Amino acid sequence: MEPSSARSAPTTVPPVASKFEDFASRFRGATAVVILPTLNEEEGLAHTLARLPKGLLAGPERRVETMVIDGGSTDHTLDVAREWGVPILRQQGRGKGSAVVETIVWVHSQGIPYAVVLDADATYPPDRVPDALDLLERNADLVVGVRRPVSGPAISGRELVHRLGNIGLSYTASLLSRWTIFDLCSGFWGVSTERFVSLGIEPSHFAIEAEMVLKSVRQGLRVVQIPVEYRERVGTAKLRAMRDGSRILLTIMKHGLSPGAKQTVQVVPPRADNDLLSIGLITGSTQAVLECAPSDTAAARDLASVLRRNFPGTVVRAELGPQNGPAGGSTTGTDPRPSPMVVSLSTAGSPGSAARAIAVSIGSRRRELVIELPSASGHAPNGGSALGTESARSGGTTTPGPGLRSSRFPSLEVLTSRLSYDVLDQQRAMLSANGFRVVMRDRPLAAPVSEPSERS
Repeated sequence: MEPSSARSAPTTVPPVASKFEDFASRFRGATAVVILPTLNEEEGLAHTLARLPKGLLAGPERRVETMVIDGGSTDHTLDVAREWGVPILRQQGRGKGSAVVETIVWVHSQGIPYAVVLDADATYPPDRVPDALDLLERNADLVVGVRRPVSGPAISGRELVHRLGNIGLSYTASLLSRWTIFDLCSGFWGVSTERFVSLGIEPSHFAIEAEMVLKSVRQGLRVVQIPVEYRERVGTAKLRAMRDGSRILLTIMKHGLSPGAKQTVQVVPPRADNDLLSIGLITGSTQAVLECAPSDTAAARDLASVLRRNFPGTVVRAELGPQNGPAGGSTTGTDPRPSPMVVSLSTAGSPGSAARAIAVSIGSRRRELVIELPSASGHAPNGGSALGTESARSGGTTTPGPGLRSSRFPSLEVLTSRLSYDVLDQQRAMLSANGFRVVMRDRPLAAPVSEPSERS
């Protein structure tokens, strides 16, 4: 139901649920909840709800509910939520942080494993919610949307101040924690509700994201960072640069240096399907080409079936010679527009070995990024494909670790990446921050590759 285009004054508001139990039955059995914190976000909420994927709320494998947690709106925000059929809760505490904490704690108490928090001011892309849930379901603990403004350079002094402030805070957090954190204050993130509750987040105002990210890093949780488009907000901004910026800085000082509690919940190492999904989201790939030697076609078909869940047009090209290693990516398109993601599968070790190496390349005609994934057994213990087996990163170690990678100069990586408009350089930095071993290299111009030889 579309929201009304014109309203004169707020209508008499019917009683709004003041306790979660009043509408708990609606959320029973849900896989995840999209949480929209609001305070006088009439226009922004309407835009946000209109852009939520229509097929997100119901499906055979995933049921996602949406909830508005309101901090006392005096405009038509609650009317908009009702017109869209979205349940409303009045928060008990004050501030966005309190609203988010009490909501996620309740969601966890209902046995709902995942939550996605999305600012309701139309700045973030609601259509990336399924991507965040895909990563969470593949063992990510926290997914953070790193803002990439669609407007390019700042178009106003206020926007410039906010951008530079966010870069400065992210730089400081990376410097103190020794981890690469690109967007410490993002208003788009998804989290395992179990992990969130275990962090013991304090219900602060605009510093909740900073505390959550820093505590997750310190406790060794798997944090995945993906780029998201960021647009100019609809409605009046609530953030006050000096006041809220100082609060966030104090949070960084408090949690950036503290060692954090030892994680008692087992952290599951990333799997190859997690890695390929992450790479695709970071590079913006919508197509995948799977290359293999003719002798590896059967294993490639298993791998392709998993790839197609997120890259429906995946094709198999059995043209690699045995033991030749990964092939270069497609050279279609012009720089800096990326080509399709090329996944190369080759047998590792001696002929007949079950272990197979996976490499991913993507780029333009002039340059490409090459990511090598650890070897995976062709026969998973549960009878599945190699994509279902556990794989480790950074040198092949099998020790579980955080999703963020500790580089030698993480704070410098934040500056160079956030201030650069080179697409491949941004992708390389984000892939490295997510724990991938990445090489950027030039490649000679070549004729476009032939059509794939086999579809399977």
